[in-house]
Amino acid sequence: MLAIQRLKEIEKILNEKGSVIISTLSRQFNVSEETIRRDLDKLEKTKVLKRVRGGAYLQSETDKQVPLEIREKIYLEEKHEIANKSIEFIQDGDTLMIDSSTTAVCVAQNINKYEKKVTVITNSIRVVEVFQDSKWVKIVCVGGSFRKRTKSFIGTQAVNQLETLYANKAFVSCTAVNRKFGVTDDSEREAEIRRKMIANSEETFLIADRTKFDNLESHLICGLEKINHIITDQKLSNEWEESLKKLKVDIVYI
Repeated sequence: MLAIQRLKEIEKILNEKGSVIISTLSRQFNVSEETIRRDLDKLEKTKVLKRVRGGAYLQSETDKQVPLEIREKIYLEEKHEIANKSIEFIQDGDTLMIDSSTTAVCVAQNINKYEKKVTVITNSIRVVEVFQDSKWVKIVCVGGSFRKRTKSFIGTQAVNQLETLYANKAFVSCTAVNRKFGVTDDSEREAEIRRKMIANSEETFLIADRTKFDNLESHLICGLEKINHIITDQKLSNEWEESLKKLKVDIVYI
């Protein structure tokens, strides 16, 4: 297949599915991943798509979030390692708040794997799917407006339902963590959900890989003082460690 034909096919797939994965396109067209990356770079220059690590997607005017299908492929090993560490803090009998992040889905998979007898409160369809056949986990899924890009429920109805629910522990992620401003998100509605989960839990675990730190998004989830533990995959700078120590935030490295 000529390069120009491949570009047209990739654009067609994007229009049909909304996003593409580099490894999948590489197998489909029988070319190297580097060739696909060059193809996507060309298409991005024509503003056909938005490139991200591992793939590309069509941007929506109403939702700038990277589609879940792509985020599930990014830093997957690190997310599983964070989830492996998180399971050490979960005991039978716990009630947990779990958000719609891809790292939280990995935590859910570990809960299922180790057959933890817990109650899980979530706004994530993906998390519900993990436990749909579980004999051990009781699921409480809040409803509301469905956000396709994250496969999650958001909005006033979801927040109101969380208002009457409480947990021992919350496992939440974010888009960015900033030493001055705290934990932030690129979605106002997801930030509302995470803020309420943190407020209604006795203990909060921020599960965030190294790419989240020293960045800033527009919607505040909470200040760092609201977080009890941060579980991450790479050692933080001395400045970060000093700041978190002053706030009595426990840092857990994988």
